[in-house]
Amino acid sequence: MNSKERFAMKELKVYGLSCDLIFDNLNFNGKYDSDTDTIYIHKGLSKKDFMMTLYHEINHAIHRLEMGAEDYKNDYELEMERCILSDLDPYKDNYYEVAAEEFAKQKTKEEMLWVK
Repeated sequence: MNSKERFAMKELKVYGLSCDLIFDNLNFNGKYDSDTDTIYIHKGLSKKDFMMTLYHEINHAIHRLEMGAEDYKNDYELEMERCILSDLDPYKDNYYEVAAEEFAKQKTKEEMLWVK
C-alpha cells in the first residue's frame, strides 16, 4: 500500500466510512459509486489533485451515510432534474457537487498546511 492509499484509508476512518477504495488508471480524476459504496481514484494524480478528489468523493459518501443509500440516490437524481429544468448544468450546478467541491477545497487547504 502506497502513501496515498494509506492516507485515503485513514481519512475514510476519520469520517466513519467503510466504503471500498479503488486506485486505477482512469480517464477522470475520481468518482463515487453510491450503488456499490465505492470511491474510485485515478492513480497518477498530483498530491493536491489527489486530496481534492479524495475529499470530494468522501463528501458524497458522507451524504449517503447520513441520508441512507436510497434517499441519497433519489435526491441526487432529483437535483439533477431540477438543474436541467432550470437550464443549469446538472453536474456543475448540482447542490451535491457544489457541496462536495467546497468540502474538498476546505479540507485540502487544511491538509496542505500540514503536508509540504
